[in-house]
Amino acid sequence: MTSPQRKLKLSSRPEFIKFIDSFSKINDSFIAEIKEDNISVITASPDNTLISYGSYKCSSNYNTNLNIPDCKKLVRVLDTISSDDIELKINTNNIEYAGNNVKFKYHLFEDGFLNKPSLSLDKIKNFTFDISFNITKQQLSAITKGSTFATETNKLYLYTDEGKLIAELTDKARHNADSYTMALGEVEFKLAPVAVNFDNIRLLTLLDDTVSVNINTKFGVVIIETKNNTTNISYLISSLTQ
Repeated sequence: MTSPQRKLKLSSRPEFIKFIDSFSKINDSFIAEIKEDNISVITASPDNTLISYGSYKCSSNYNTNLNIPDCKKLVRVLDTISSDDIELKINTNNIEYAGNNVKFKYHLFEDGFLNKPSLSLDKIKNFTFDISFNITKQQLSAITKGSTFATETNKLYLYTDEGKLIAELTDKARHNADSYTMALGEVEFKLAPVAVNFDNIRLLTLLDDTVSVNINTKFGVVIIETKNNTTNISYLISSLTQ
C-alpha cells in the first residue's frame, strides 16, 4: 500500500515568496517547519544579534521539516510561475512543482544538516515590554535616507525628548560624529536612549504600512513585529552599548 503524496498548497505565491525571502536576508539556509495550516521559520544572523521568526498560512496534508539549502535560488524559481495559487509536492529530498507551463525540482538538505537557533519562542512570548509604539514604513524609509548622510555610524538610537519619540543616527561613543535626528511623533512615555545596529534594521521585510516596536529596557531587547492577513514576522534585536 503506497503512502499518500505529501502536498503543500499555497493560496498566495507572492506572499509566500516575500515570507521566505525575508529570512534569506538574514540566513540563506534554514529549516521551514510545515504543519497542516501554517509554515513557520526561525533563523538568526551569524553573530546572533538579529533573530527572525514567523509563520505563513497554508494548507498541508503532512507535518514535516524542509531543510532549505539556498532560499534565494528557491525564490528565483518560484518567481517564474505565473499562477498565485499553487500546489507543491514534498518528496523525501526535494520540492517538486508541475504546472502547465513550468516544472521544477528543488533539492533539500538532509535532516540533521541544519540546526534551528537555540531560542525558546515561548520564553519570548512571555516577555514583558515596558515600551511599545508604532513606526510607519514612510518613517523607516526617511531614516534610511538619513543614513546616507550619517555614514560614519551604524547605530540607531531611540529615545524621548520633550514628549517626542526621537530616532537618531550617530555614535555617542565617538567625538565629532555626524548625526541625523528625526522626530517620530508625540508620546506619553519616557525612554532613555536604546541603541540598535542600523544594519539589522535595513534587513527588515515590511508586510504592512505600520510595524510595532516593543522594548524591554531591563534586558535591552527590541522586538519589531510586522504582519498582514497571511503572514506574520517578528525580529528580535539585541541592543548595543552606547
